[in-house]
Amino acid sequence: MSDLQVHAFAPAWGLPSSGPFALKLMAWLSHAGIAWRPVVENRADRGPLGKSPWIEQGGLRMGDSDRIIAHLAARHGLPDPMALPDPAAVTRDALKTAFEERFHQILEWELFVHPAGFAGLRALLKKLAPSALAPLIGWQMRRHFTRQLHARGIARLDPPEIAATGRRQIDGLEMLLADGAGWLHGTAPGLTDFAVWGQVAPLLHWPMATPVAEHAKTLRHLTDWSARLQKAAFGSDQAHAA
Repeated sequence: MSDLQVHAFAPAWGLPSSGPFALKLMAWLSHAGIAWRPVVENRADRGPLGKSPWIEQGGLRMGDSDRIIAHLAARHGLPDPMALPDPAAVTRDALKTAFEERFHQILEWELFVHPAGFAGLRALLKKLAPSALAPLIGWQMRRHFTRQLHARGIARLDPPEIAATGRRQIDGLEMLLADGAGWLHGTAPGLTDFAVWGQVAPLLHWPMATPVAEHAKTLRHLTDWSARLQKAAFGSDQAHAA
């Protein structure tokens, strides 16, 4: 059994975690051949940086998925996945940032604020939390993310504008995948693929009929890329760990 623990939100919708940044980390670890084991922790405030995921190994506790990946790459003698040696790498980093910053807000809005997404979240919480507490936790999460997304800007837009923004980003991703070599990173999956997949995979897998998720599921290159990435990272359509 591996001594590297990945603390992350519980699995959901057939994915190894409901957390986008945990999905990125888990996919990168598995593709890199680094053994790890999951520890379900639905309270991000218990992590060293107050967010999910984080790792524990020996006496080390470390948060922030990019920081963790850089640390483990160096520890295992792998190339620095954060390096920007050429213009193509800079472009990939910009795409990664766009999805982990702007698109992440849209994902959160569809899950926590959109009525269909929130209904699905409440159903999920009934499985994860005591029945008496699940409704309260759901409304607290919705209130928290509504305020946070308003402060960050996306929730100041009307719902149709939010959906249009998300569809535009997804359509751009579909175009890149159609014109590329099969992966965002080039001829093999890399950190950009894992990071963008972490943000997109929940929408492709969850059953809730939210606008951007429903649109994403119709895009052939996107859904094919997601399935191939999951297989490339985990060896099958389902995730596994050591």
